[in-house]
Amino acid sequence: GGRDANQVSDDYRYQDGNYEGYAPNDGYYRGGDEPAHEEDAQSDVTEGHDEDDEVYEGEYQGIPHPDDVKEKQKKRAPAMADEYRDRADLMAERMEDEEQLAHQYENIIEECGHGRFQWTLFFVLGLALMADGVEVFVVGFVLPSAEKDMCLSSSNKGMLGLIVYLGMMVGAVMLGGLADKLGRKKCLIISLAINAAFAFLSSFVQGYGFFLFCRLISGLGIGGTLPIVFAYFSEFLSREKRGEHLSWLCMFWMIGGIFASAMAWSIIPHYGWGFSMGTKYHFHSWRFFVLVCSLPCIASLVALKFMPESPRFLLEIGKHDEAWMILKQVHDTNMRAKGEPERVFTVSYIKTPKQVDEFIEIQSSTGTWYQRWMVRISTIFKQVWDNVLYCLTAQYRMNTLMLAVVWFTMALSYYGLIVWFPDMIRYLQEEAYESRMKIFDEEEVSHFTFNFTLENQIHRNGEYRNDK
Repeated sequence: GGRDANQVSDDYRYQDGNYEGYAPNDGYYRGGDEPAHEEDAQSDVTEGHDEDDEVYEGEYQGIPHPDDVKEKQKKRAPAMADEYRDRADLMAERMEDEEQLAHQYENIIEECGHGRFQWTLFFVLGLALMADGVEVFVVGFVLPSAEKDMCLSSSNKGMLGLIVYLGMMVGAVMLGGLADKLGRKKCLIISLAINAAFAFLSSFVQGYGFFLFCRLISGLGIGGTLPIVFAYFSEFLSREKRGEHLSWLCMFWMIGGIFASAMAWSIIPHYGWGFSMGTKYHFHSWRFFVLVCSLPCIASLVALKFMPESPRFLLEIGKHDEAWMILKQVHDTNMRAKGEPERVFTVSYIKTPKQVDEFIEIQSSTGTWYQRWMVRISTIFKQVWDNVLYCLTAQYRMNTLMLAVVWFTMALSYYGLIVWFPDMIRYLQEEAYESRMKIFDEEEVSHFTFNFTLENQIHRNGEYRNDK
């Protein structure tokens, strides 16, 4: 029934209640006063045609087919019923759908196999994790030089070390929560872009306050990247590969620390690599080191543009066709790499959970642009907060609290030692220095030549006559 309406109107010329010019080989339903045929006396032309393929007589007169009306009513009935159902019932139905999706998705990932696609994603996300590791170590390496450049006090130095972790805490909650609403890839790109932009900018700013602000916003990007990277990668891994490859992914954090250490050792001591513009603007070697440390973040940002969105996330929000295309891409990429391009992706339908949240688009004629954006932002933050509260429901409360305790103790021991060790080493050095200090009171020295250092010596109220 794919013919044009004008062509059909030309073929069907109505005269005296009969259709003339009818081509019997088109397979359509034949209207008009036709002689009755016996049931077993079908023509050879119409034999084998299904009744579903026949054209409804009133189709071209704008009259809907009764079957179409019934189908629309069936589709509309559940949607109307959902309006009167309790939200708890809808959530229970969604959770049941998610359990079915989890089992089916695991089988689909196993069919896709583990190969070239996962290894490509492994190195792309490894660059992102490496960039985070570099940025965490940056402040510790630049602090000795920055405190002289910016004349920092002890409290200012402590705040500079603290501000990155404060930004990471806020970024993990905000951007990590947004990844469940906007998508893994999109939020990871946002996090890396924030990190790269403000890390790059911090290498040029001169004042302490602006430098502190740049490191704070850079910390937001670092905190957002960490949880998204592991969630994103795990959704392309089967259960038997997940623990192993996520552990390997953590290796890039250590590679980031090694990269930062190597760059600091090779760049910061070379004071001649910097330049000055007058007396107010100085770009010393430690600033060049900060600039170089933003390169892994920029590289991962570019590479991530060529990777697809997580199909598991797309299924969660009801985008079945997009998720299926990505899973087929993963399957075909791995099969071609294994030398089996003839293998066909057999999955045709994937379960999508029931959609409970409704997105209401605000028309451009409603309020001002500021009010429309405020409504959108407040709606998104409410959804993120609901996700946080969802982790504290009775079903997940104990798991959430136990994992929080485990992660807190690990982070305290790791980051606590990183922050505490440099200060402790400096304190021990000062104690050893003071223990060897020599003090000379009211000393008189005449006609003497000092050919040794006076470091770690204090001379008080002394008289020195004709000395060299």
